Amino acid sequence: MYLCSAKKQKDMTTVFIEENTPEAKTFLEYTRTLPFVTVVEAPKKSFEEAVAECDAVSVDAFFDELDSRIEKWTNHA
Repeated sequence: MYLCSAKKQKDMTTVFIEENTPEAKTFLEYTRTLPFVTVVEAPKKSFEEAVAECDAVSVDAFFDELDSRIEKWTNHA
C-alpha cells in the first residue's frame, strides 16, 4: 500500500490499493461503506505507473519518517 500526498486535492488523501489479494479486496469493500470515503475507480494503469504519478511513498517509509519527526519533537519538548 502506498500513500499519495494531497498536493492537488485539498484535505484529501489518495490511497492506491493493489487488488490482487483477498485482504486488499476485503479492505476496499469495507472502505466503500465509510460515509467519509469516496472510492474513485481510476482508469486501469499499472500499479507502478499510478504510484510514480503522484510521488507516493511506501507506508513503511511514511511511518519511518513520522516516527523520526515524533522523536525529534519529543527531544525538543
